[in-house]
Formats: sequence, C-alpha cells, structure tokens
Amino acid sequence: MKKILLLFTALCFALGISAQQKGEDVVYLNNGSVIKGVIERVVDNVSVSIRTRDGNLLTYPAVEVRRVAYGTEPIIPGKSKNPNSYKDYSTYETGFWWSAELQGGFSCNLEGPNLGMLELDALGGYRFNQYAKIGLGFGARYYFNNDDIRYSSIKWAFPLYVNVRGNFIPEEHRTMVPYYSMDLGAAFRDGVFFRPTIGVRVGSERSALLLGVSYMGQQLNGFTLDDNMARTKKKKYTSFIVFKVGYEF
Repeated sequence: MKKILLLFTALCFALGISAQQKGEDVVYLNNGSVIKGVIERVVDNVSVSIRTRDGNLLTYPAVEVRRVAYGTEPIIPGKSKNPNSYKDYSTYETGFWWSAELQGGFSCNLEGPNLGMLELDALGGYRFNQYAKIGLGFGARYYFNNDDIRYSSIKWAFPLYVNVRGNFIPEEHRTMVPYYSMDLGAAFRDGVFFRPTIGVRVGSERSALLLGVSYMGQQLNGFTLDDNMARTKKKKYTSFIVFKVGYEF
C-alpha cells in the first residue's frame, strides 16, 4: 500500500511539474536566447524581470527584449496576465497583413519610344514573422504613350500576382528598416511579369509607410510595322524602373 501511495505521489508531482513548465512565462531576447520561468516585473520601455526554475531573478533592459510571452500566449511587455484582458492581435508575431501601394515608372528602351505606367494595388496575405510574409495582390495599371508600344488601344491592364516580402534586419526598437519584396504574376491584356523590390519601411512592425524601387520585367502585347505601316501583333519583353509608395498594416 505504501508503495502505491508513494508511486501516486511521485506521479502527481511529475504532472504538476509538467503543467507548471507548460504554463511558464518566456522572455525572448534579441540575441536569440530564450529564458523560461515566472515573470515578476515588467516596466514598460525599461526592463523585464523573470525568476528562472532554479530561483534566480534575472533582469533584462527593454532594448534587449524581443518579446514576452505569458504561458503560450504572446503579449506586449507590460500588459496584464488576466486572460480576460484585451488582446491586441496586431502585435503578434504571426497573422494576416494588408497593404495598399501606388507605383509609377518608365520602360528602359535605349532605342525607340518608351512607355510610362501608373499602378494602384491592394495586397493581403499571411505573416509568418517579420522576415517572411506571403500574399496575393491585384490592381489597375494605366499606360502612358500606349499607342507607341502596345498593340491594344486600351490603356488599362489589370495585374494579378503572388507576393513574398520581409525585413532584412530585426524591426524591434527601430522605426526604419530595409525590406525586400517580389511579385510574380500576369497582367490582363499583357502577359507574365516579375517585379523584385528593395526599399525601407518607416513605422512599426504592423503599421508602416513603404518606400521602394523596383525592376519590372513585363511581357507586352506589342507590334511590328510592315512596309505599309500596318501593325502586326507581337509579344515583347519590356523592362521598367518603378518607384513605389505604400502603407502596410
């Protein structure tokens, strides 16, 4: 009987330790370290103090802290542990993102006429972390000098594309970071295109102004002229330099 009671006590103790560890608070540092224990004090924009499993009380300056998690639920440092308190999902590491972007540029033909373009896009997708986001974009594009380059007299095209983007460096405690972006898709009335972009994000992780410069390779429905100046439809690959401004949240 004593052996059974002893075994039962040990089992309960093990389960209690496991449950305690599962619900542990966590401090994630910018250098990649992860400290587990019980958070005892958080001073906004100053420091975070956590008592580890071995009883040591460790205090870290806020500039060294990447994020804080109570149990398995990440929150902003300084927010209440009350499960019924308001949760700002826009501060979470993962989640959905949206963006509106205005782009304008010109083709890069060294010989012959050039084509101008102005495009307004809306994008949305999923954020894995600040370094990797994927989404889908669509928009409306208007061409200048259209009749000199394109076979169609309609000056509008409608791009639909997949977008991958992210930051080059951590965004914590910075208001400006460099970012990358890549579009791959097709424009209705034209053809396939790709558009890599580099630029800067100005703001916070989930609310920022975007400024960028892009190279766009676009397949166009162009034309050739015969001796009688009659047009014959012909696919043409055209390079563009594009400048971008947008807002991402």
